[in-house]
Amino acid sequence: MTVSRPIRVLLVDDHAMVREGTAAVLANVPDVEVVGAAGDAAAAERACRRLAPDVCLLDFRIPGGGPALARRLAHIAPATRILVVSAYGQSDYVQSMRDAGVAGYVLKNLDSAGLTDAVRRVHAGRTFFQKAAKAVSDSGDGRSLAEPLTMRELDVLRLVAEGASNREAAESLGVSAKTVEAHLSSVYGKLRVRSRTEAVVTAVRDGIISVDRSDRIR
Repeated sequence: MTVSRPIRVLLVDDHAMVREGTAAVLANVPDVEVVGAAGDAAAAERACRRLAPDVCLLDFRIPGGGPALARRLAHIAPATRILVVSAYGQSDYVQSMRDAGVAGYVLKNLDSAGLTDAVRRVHAGRTFFQKAAKAVSDSGDGRSLAEPLTMRELDVLRLVAEGASNREAAESLGVSAKTVEAHLSSVYGKLRVRSRTEAVVTAVRDGIISVDRSDRIR
């Protein structure tokens, strides 16, 4: 009797705990084998080139990632099926990755059985796009976003949540401090808040961003 080899999976996420947790979940799946992990775009490209995995679980918000990285990985390892795993269910994000040619897009709140099913489906040549969530979760007091934050606004908000000043955020993103201020002003309007701290607290509470060092908010 011929025994099929397991589905070889590469994990790409900039959070070590997420990579380790996903690896632990998939370690219990007999027909799936995690063959590598990467924490940034460059490492993901090297790993895809070296390992040519069957499926790449790609974090949507990995630094240097997004649709451009998905296209590069598809060029490096054409046989690898890319399954995006994201905390963001906005339809424009999902569509941007569809346009980049990924095989699937699922949210990080998917349970282990659902993730395993998605991996198996994309490996089998099918697509798996989890139903898009609302642009942002409603907050406890009933507020919600009338307009989703842009990718750059999310970048700025995440840097602010990690403790960056406007100047530091500007240097990190390669823009001017005035541009960062403009993005923050837009964020305040969309979140209906008045300060940096309130913006971060609201965004974390409502699941718009996820940070590890929110205690560093200035």
